[in-house]
Amino acid sequence: MTLPGPLTPPDCDLSDFQYMELDVRRLRDSHFAAQPNGEAFRAGVLLWCAAWHQVPAASLPDDDVELSNLAGFGRVVREWKKVRTEALAGFVKCSDGRLYHAVIAEKALAAHASKERYAYGKFLERMRKENVKRAKESKPEFGIPTQEQWKSGAYPHGIPPVVEQIPTENAHSSTGNDAENALRGNREGEGTEINTVTYVTDGGAVKTPADMTKVELWRVGKSLLNESGMPMAQCGSFVGKLCKDYGDDIVIEAVRATCVAQPADPAEYLKATCMRIKGTRATANRQTALEDRNQQVGDSWANGDSHATQ
Repeated sequence: MTLPGPLTPPDCDLSDFQYMELDVRRLRDSHFAAQPNGEAFRAGVLLWCAAWHQVPAASLPDDDVELSNLAGFGRVVREWKKVRTEALAGFVKCSDGRLYHAVIAEKALAAHASKERYAYGKFLERMRKENVKRAKESKPEFGIPTQEQWKSGAYPHGIPPVVEQIPTENAHSSTGNDAENALRGNREGEGTEINTVTYVTDGGAVKTPADMTKVELWRVGKSLLNESGMPMAQCGSFVGKLCKDYGDDIVIEAVRATCVAQPADPAEYLKATCMRIKGTRATANRQTALEDRNQQVGDSWANGDSHATQ
């Protein structure tokens, strides 16, 4: 049996969206709401909320241990399995091995498109201000890339005027940074920063973030940080600190994700992505901590530990 493709793209990340749209009438009149098992309904709604903040959004892992935890059953997997079929009503397994909910995916795609439009709008506003400044200085203006061109990471600062682009035959003269130091902020031999992927790929064809090497990703990521307002001297130090805390491989993956997502705050997005990849999200809030403590106490009592609450 051929499984359907994922219902949301791999980069559909709504973890910074606190609210999920709820179609009240659609839920109220659904078969899911009419089912007699209230425990399955509760678990199902919790899974909807969990799916909203998974990546890709609207999906869940097809793993009963994880699903049991997300559905509020903790480590009591046997209780979760009693309601599994009803709680997962509406979810389908797709070709990437994850479970997707069609209705949540519909809402997630709309929210993700809105997020990208907002980020692109902020980019256009920065470009407008930059071109006003350049006009006052009698400099040629930057061209405006389409949303797709901008999203690909090809033109994080707009399309440079022809007179400011490095010819292909001269692009190879720059020594750049070697692969070992590319992510550690070593600025030796940097030369002039040019805001095009054509430059960072040695004058070749424009590449997508998925095709870029470590050095190329570093230069584009550094450019994104600088374009958001971070001083150029600080960009290398910032990424170097991430490498120290999370390792080069995680930072490379995070830079690639940032080039694709084009967030309004690249520095914050980079750090959050590194944390998510490493699985070290910020400490749980007070309510979550209390719930975890209650779960631990309950488990201890179940195991006959009378000192659990001490």
